Amino acid sequence: MEKRVLGQRSVEDEFFAQEVQKAVNTAQGLYQRWGQLLQETQIVNKEELNWTTNELRNTLRSIEWDLEDLEETIYILLRMRLKLG
Repeated sequence: MEKRVLGQRSVEDEFFAQEVQKAVNTAQGLYQRWGQLLQETQIVNKEELNWTTNELRNTLRSIEWDLEDLEETIYILLRMRLKLG
């Protein structure tokens, strides 16, 4: 996905940042619901709790992978900058 020219931001970078932010927002909402389900004194719908837990876990994994990709891209760009002087 890297189509960045040193010193310039591309449309792909903005899209990537928006997607990561969207995933973070989703994770926050899932975390809030997960917390609510754990605190409910009534019988908790186990199916909803399991679904929410799995979705939260998957969303956090996806964010982690996206951030690892971003970190790798930054590392590559820094190495390119050092080579170019």
